[in-house]
Amino acid sequence: MKNLRNLFLGTAAGLIAATTGAQAADMMMDVKAPREPVYRCDITGFIELPGTDICFKVGGFARLVVVGGEDQWYGDEFYVPHTIVPDGHTLTDRFQMYGQGRVNFDARTSTEYGTVRAFIELQASDNDTRTGGAANLRHAFVQFGNWTFGKTWSTFLHLDSSATTTDPYVIFGDNFIRRNQIRYTQSFGNGFSLSVAIEDQQYNSPTNLYAGFPANTPPPPNFVVNDRNEAPDVVANIRVDGDWGNAQLSGALTNNRFREVAPTGVPAPLAGNQTDDEIGWAALFGLVLNTPSVGEGDYFAFKAIYTDGAHQYLQDSLAGSANVIWGLCNVAVPATGGCIVDTVQTWSVLAQFTHNWTPTFNTTLGGSYGEVSFPQTLTAATAGPLSFTTADSDNTFWQAYLDFAWTPVPRTTFAFDIVYGNADYGIAQSGGCVGPAAICGSDIESDDGAFSAAFQVTRSF
Repeated sequence: MKNLRNLFLGTAAGLIAATTGAQAADMMMDVKAPREPVYRCDITGFIELPGTDICFKVGGFARLVVVGGEDQWYGDEFYVPHTIVPDGHTLTDRFQMYGQGRVNFDARTSTEYGTVRAFIELQASDNDTRTGGAANLRHAFVQFGNWTFGKTWSTFLHLDSSATTTDPYVIFGDNFIRRNQIRYTQSFGNGFSLSVAIEDQQYNSPTNLYAGFPANTPPPPNFVVNDRNEAPDVVANIRVDGDWGNAQLSGALTNNRFREVAPTGVPAPLAGNQTDDEIGWAALFGLVLNTPSVGEGDYFAFKAIYTDGAHQYLQDSLAGSANVIWGLCNVAVPATGGCIVDTVQTWSVLAQFTHNWTPTFNTTLGGSYGEVSFPQTLTAATAGPLSFTTADSDNTFWQAYLDFAWTPVPRTTFAFDIVYGNADYGIAQSGGCVGPAAICGSDIESDDGAFSAAFQVTRSF
């Protein structure tokens, strides 16, 4: 009996030891299990995702902006000269602070077709809530060899010649269109390249203005809206890059198509034409000249834009989405209906010079000037409710800016701007106001200028 008990005890001990040993061995194997190594890609800043052929990078920034200005500026956070109210005032705070965050994801793979890339970028801003603003999509595109598919910068843009200022400012004559597109880019050597794209024609929902009486139409309550349009914008640029800098010439064609409708949204029950279309176009020339003889990293930038019926290519200006003037096709024969009687024309020039005083401190001095013209626009009543003056409204705007930027450590920049803007409206606005100003007067001048300043801290990664 004693021997049998010893046999059972010995067997049990052996089983426990074997089990414990197996668990310990498994644990050791887990600890020492081979892991997928993390490699650096050939692209600086990218790493290879373990177990894949994808080079991946996460980037973005965190930012604080503090901005203030004179009360002629009307608007919230974005200071552009067409928001200046001559001798006016606003209820919007003239001293503001807001935070901003941006994050992007870049994934690339080398293939027999070239680099295949996916890029996504989101940004959120907030100045007065605890939970913050919504994350907005800035970019989402795929690159397959020479092709680009998705939402990103318009092929029309020349970003290298854009104004160097802090976030609140959009300098007149600049543009930052991001829209859906299909683009093909071909390099020819010696720094030359050509890009051709079709882009979403509905970007910024182009609108119309109404011609003045007696050419105005349709009679209330009917109105004019965008008609169905299957023609995308056609945009192209030719660019050259070299040690001296770079230059670009861009062009764009857009189809403006509008229709008179009744309040129900159906075609207006009027005689004659109720729909019309007009081709609009835009051109850009951008130039960057490096000036190492003045200072290391110094450069001069210049940009000129002209649009005719394609106002979206000079965005952030007066009536920035208005492309055409709608009125009676024949004033003498109103039954012929309404049509596009003219287009909105704009032009601008922008120039700046950046000088690096030290490797960590630079200044940028720049300015812009331009005009927005509304032919045959409705102005003010002269005698009675149906008597109006019709004229070409030529509105001019200009800005001057000085920017200081200090980068004491890589990827951390402290910037400070001083900006002056001036607006000269060709026709006195109703009540002496521009936009929904809080206080207006009947004898206010049609031109005025104002100062503003901004401080910005950005940490990028």
